[in-house]
Amino acid sequence: MKNQNMFDILLPLSSEQLNNLKKLENTCSNIQCAWLSGYFWKIANQLPDLPSLQINQNNSEQRITIISASQTGNAKLLSERLYEYLKNNNKNVNLINALDYKFKKIQDEKILILIISTQGEGEPPEEAFSLYKFLMSKKAPQLKNLYYSIFGLGDTSYNFFCQAGKDFDKRLQELGGKSLLNRFDSDIEYENDYIKWSKELLASINKYISNNNVSFASSKHEIHPLTKHSVYNKNNPATAIISINQKITGRNSNKDIRHIEIDIRNLNIHYKPGDALGVWYKNDTNLVKKILELTSIKEFNKITISNNTITIFDALKNHFELTNNTKNIVKKYAFLTKNKFLKNIISNEIYFQNYVLETPLSKMFYDHPFKISSEELIDLLRPLTPRLYSISSSQDENDEEIHITVGVVKKVISGHVYLGGASGYLSQSLKPDDTIKIFIEKNNNFRLPIDQNTPIIMIGSGTGIAPFRAFMQQRDNDGSKGKNWIFFGNPCFTEDFLYQIEWQQYMKKGLLTKMSLAWSQDQEYKVYIQDKIKENSKEVWSWIQDGAQIYVCGNASKMAKDVEKALLDVISKNTGMNLEYADEFLNNLRLNQRYKRDVY
Repeated sequence: MKNQNMFDILLPLSSEQLNNLKKLENTCSNIQCAWLSGYFWKIANQLPDLPSLQINQNNSEQRITIISASQTGNAKLLSERLYEYLKNNNKNVNLINALDYKFKKIQDEKILILIISTQGEGEPPEEAFSLYKFLMSKKAPQLKNLYYSIFGLGDTSYNFFCQAGKDFDKRLQELGGKSLLNRFDSDIEYENDYIKWSKELLASINKYISNNNVSFASSKHEIHPLTKHSVYNKNNPATAIISINQKITGRNSNKDIRHIEIDIRNLNIHYKPGDALGVWYKNDTNLVKKILELTSIKEFNKITISNNTITIFDALKNHFELTNNTKNIVKKYAFLTKNKFLKNIISNEIYFQNYVLETPLSKMFYDHPFKISSEELIDLLRPLTPRLYSISSSQDENDEEIHITVGVVKKVISGHVYLGGASGYLSQSLKPDDTIKIFIEKNNNFRLPIDQNTPIIMIGSGTGIAPFRAFMQQRDNDGSKGKNWIFFGNPCFTEDFLYQIEWQQYMKKGLLTKMSLAWSQDQEYKVYIQDKIKENSKEVWSWIQDGAQIYVCGNASKMAKDVEKALLDVISKNTGMNLEYADEFLNNLRLNQRYKRDVY
């Protein structure tokens, strides 16, 4: 089993090659075979495209490559739009997902366009992680013939705004690449920025073509590997119906986690385990009224948004983010109100950051009320955007339903409860038979193995258990024979064991092979899932040797990083590799689609 994937990549081989490979295998330990497997996977993932996919590139015919590096789907949508835009302008262009891009190919590129989002603490999206590590390593080639441009997608409310795009930009320059058009860092309202950038990009490409006497004209060999969208998407959501909204944590739990079932019959919606559900939410009516009161604005005041005239109440209810505070909002409000306290906060970076994290938007208005106009209020705010939730059901088992698992974001300040916008809406405002606006966000990087005999290791904490519930329903429905192991962590066994009865039934049935649980508050010392991974080090390594695919779902900045350290510890201890080689081995698993993360 441990060598099967390697043979699949290398075949067909000559008899002499096969004999040499067999001789080498007979002299290697299990650890050495595992290392060789990773080594060959690395080579396979850095080769140029196979001949059947290659495009003839010479002085008279060149190709523009667009790399899509998406976390929530926005970069993917823009990449597809740019592909169509350049193609319609008679350009020979190739669009590819960052995960599928062959690393060594970059030294042959002439024009490279990267559209990339940022996740966690300034990290690249999961599908671009391996490309990022390669370019940042000593193995990255010189790129003196490369011209490139980067469009970054981010959120100015985070410290590391568009950091992934900035990192790629800096590194490409260090490797000799030249900027075709300066990097553009766009906030969550990116539409106008994208249109301006794409037009300037086309002009820069045409100028490059003219100056270098080369052609990037359209070719019949175009490749477009990214999938098309369904009829429903972010800009055209479906209207579905809530059927169940149930709290699934215990009465004494510190967490409020909801299991929500949505009726999608007659909607022609299709999804797979691993996909996410996009939810367009509405702000709480009482919150809207409170903000209008604190800013002395009448509910019926009219305002124009995107050429539509609506009341300020409707605008705040349906079109603007009212819960998360940001540095830009605080700065704007301090300037508008000339508030000395806020100006002092802004002058101290440490205090400023803590204030933004700890002070919801409405709390700032409550502490520092000030009369402003409807237009001034709107200018402060950011547009409302949909929230994505990992789907916790399999459509093959729940044909007319979608299930999601929602953790309610809650802050208690001076006895007052502040809820997150989307989670507050889902948990408090929606009842059975209410309607909800939704769409499916595909996640092809977080799929079950095609071979149903492949073992899987699922690692998640809190609501990170959601996609694994979908995985188990699918494996059960398919009659899969592969082994299944779940690592799950939460504060308390009695209060926070999400879907406990279902997991126990899977164990009793034999579908779930092993369950390793970490309850951080059930004993004097803290126990987390990374501790359970290290505790089961030898068995985890055995599963990896048997071809297991590893899945991680949960918080990117803390949980996912700690889990990765634990996996590196497993690899290092069981192979004798130092951490550098262990990291390379784990990255090869990622390239081989055997280490997949859905982190947020």
